Amino acid sequence: MGALVSLDRHGGVATLLLDAPPLNAFDTAMRDALAAAVRDIDADPDVRAVVLTGGEQVFAAGADIQALLAMDFTDIVDWNARLQRTFTAVAELAVPVVAAINGYALGGGLELALCADYRVAGERATVALPEVTLGIMPGSGGTQRLTEIVGRSRAKELIMTGRRLRSAEARELGIVDEVVAGSATDRAQELAAQLAAGPRFAVRAIKQAVDQAAGRLEAGLALERSLIAGLFATPDRSTGMQSFLADGPGRARFE
Repeated sequence: MGALVSLDRHGGVATLLLDAPPLNAFDTAMRDALAAAVRDIDADPDVRAVVLTGGEQVFAAGADIQALLAMDFTDIVDWNARLQRTFTAVAELAVPVVAAINGYALGGGLELALCADYRVAGERATVALPEVTLGIMPGSGGTQRLTEIVGRSRAKELIMTGRRLRSAEARELGIVDEVVAGSATDRAQELAAQLAAGPRFAVRAIKQAVDQAAGRLEAGLALERSLIAGLFATPDRSTGMQSFLADGPGRARFE
């Protein structure tokens, strides 16, 4: 898996570390490294819980914008479908997944964290789905999983504005489940160890039963894939991404 994603096992807990500093941005190589790590975890019967984390300053800052700008409609259809499937594979791991969010979890970074069963954030963590500022929308489950957590009205406000939330507000809305003063990774390790020490088959059955209550997630994900692909044929997408690369986030002016 190289340096992009590292996987460590200890006492039934697998720690999956996104390790492509400084931003842990998702390009094709990062996506494929994550998919390989998830397959490795899924095939290991000794893994009973997972900690999903990134760097101390950035959990993950979303997709590689330079790479996205070079894609057209036909490119993004396949690329995004693979990324969405990779994130869904994280959500569908049979064992509990605890995300540790230190620093920024933006765009695809937050979408990945939303695939976890429990999210711990540091006090300085910031989360957002800012894809609208690029002239596109979340395409890796964000429209579905965020709505499931915060409800339709709040999800529309957050996704339509791309507003950033500090950890305290994210906790109030349920986007993260716990905020800690120290390292979110340390707390996630503690919780994962507790889950790993529980009755293996009961914990797995509980996860499966609760996830089944989520409703028609697959239909929503299919619609999301279709809609984001269509946005790659619009001038807003080019304007937003070129502005981001030239001037930074939130500077684009759309007609």
